[in-house]
Amino acid sequence: MRELKVLGNPILIGPSRKTFIGNVCGDGKQLPVDDRLEGTLAAVAISVVNGADIVRVHDVREVKRGLRLIDLVVRCQK
Repeated sequence: MRELKVLGNPILIGPSRKTFIGNVCGDGKQLPVDDRLEGTLAAVAISVVNGADIVRVHDVREVKRGLRLIDLVVRCQK
């Protein structure tokens, strides 16, 4: 994402409930789509910390709460 950031355009990421989350978090089997919230939160957090400007998610309320905490932690580290 850092390479894209230097172009000066906003970066949108949409990891919500994706197959890769089901594969990684499923302990050897594919997680059902509705069981991928934790993986989505982790993917969104990593994306935002690395420069994503916009995130597309299904679970807006939960992600908003997580991002609020991440924002506070990142600002405290600066």
